[in-house]
Amino acid sequence: MGVRHATVLAILIPALLASVSLQPVVSGFPLPAFSPTTQQGSLATVSGASANLLCSSPPCAQAITGWLHTNPNSPNVYDSNGNLVRLQGVNVDGLDFGTGGSALSPDSCRKGWYIPPTSFANVAAWGFNFVRTPISWENIEPTAPTLAMNGAWIHHWNTAYLNELDFVVSQSEKSHIAVIFDFAQVDVSPAFQQAPEKVQGGEYEGWGNPTWLYPSITSPSTGQELATAMCNFFNDRSVVGNNAPQPIEAMEAAEGMLASRYADSATVVGIDMFNEPWFIPSCGSVTSEGNLLTSFYSKMGQAIAQNNPHLLLVFEDTTPGLMHDAPIINSPPSVANAVYEFHIYTSTWATAQPYVQAFLSNSQRWGVPIWLGEFDAFEAGCTGVNCNLDSNWQADTQAMLAFCNSEGINWAYFSYYSLGTNLRTHIPHSEILTTLRAEITAS
Repeated sequence: MGVRHATVLAILIPALLASVSLQPVVSGFPLPAFSPTTQQGSLATVSGASANLLCSSPPCAQAITGWLHTNPNSPNVYDSNGNLVRLQGVNVDGLDFGTGGSALSPDSCRKGWYIPPTSFANVAAWGFNFVRTPISWENIEPTAPTLAMNGAWIHHWNTAYLNELDFVVSQSEKSHIAVIFDFAQVDVSPAFQQAPEKVQGGEYEGWGNPTWLYPSITSPSTGQELATAMCNFFNDRSVVGNNAPQPIEAMEAAEGMLASRYADSATVVGIDMFNEPWFIPSCGSVTSEGNLLTSFYSKMGQAIAQNNPHLLLVFEDTTPGLMHDAPIINSPPSVANAVYEFHIYTSTWATAQPYVQAFLSNSQRWGVPIWLGEFDAFEAGCTGVNCNLDSNWQADTQAMLAFCNSEGINWAYFSYYSLGTNLRTHIPHSEILTTLRAEITAS
């Protein structure tokens, strides 16, 4: 994830105080499912249209008119009518930050979840056809499960947060764009604070996995602690004993719950099962690490599909620069509707292209669709202070996206904050947006 803009919430909090209405947290399970505007979501009402009716001017990506699926040994994604779909969208983030509370009640590191309420209409008007929305397991379940007398685990879901996810889906419905929810993490969990720079962002606190998985962590966190936590998680090793389910079992419950919640909404077309996994060599060989990821995604994908068989199951490889090697996944998970994802944050297209080709080769060998889930136009969209802008960013971005379009690679820019807010970037937002829109495949 492009983490350099993470201070955006502290900047935007004064502006959102008067505009955001929140409900209190209520724990419990089961929860009522989300109710779409129509039986299959309002996207279905534009069935047959070649482009989103809200796109302000060409080029306009092909409208997504219902649930999506893949076919065996095919590199493409298809809509419910069997038409090939190219996913071309934008990451709209902010709901991944914090420890359960919103930006109106931030935690000790001034983090809390928030999403720009006009982002979805803007994304549609710009001609994109979907949003990737990073969320966090910590915000979904900030309180640890408790063990019932019958031996079953009772999960305590954060209802205020889930209501905010409902808002995302309802606004996306109205804007006729699809949603893929991403289970995000940077620095593993907000339990890890003041981590060293260059581990995975060096944030004041991480985000992703719930803090109750890591009760003994103290601040400042070390790089070794982060690496050990990541290795333990994918090996399903718990550090809390019998006080909580095994880590992967617990995450299966969270992702399965979310899938079930939107089982009747065709606006939610997929779940990105884990953002940017990484390991250090002491965790195992590249082969064993890749196998760990495949096993994890198979388990997680099966849990999601049992609750909602309509969803794309997005499995992410490691991101170049996070590890000693990339890609590392050796085979796809054993689930239907799998989509292979990678991220690019290299300095130029020349340095990115060998990685992109390697990821593409995996996709072609496995017969699964492929998706560039994050890129920031070679730091044109960097919103922090330590940006390393590619002086040839525009031509490089055009070349990369032209390659993606020619090879059938779906893509999503990271992130909305460098397109549709007042947050400063080294390149004007309008120039970045114009460059991205020029590469939209017109319907």
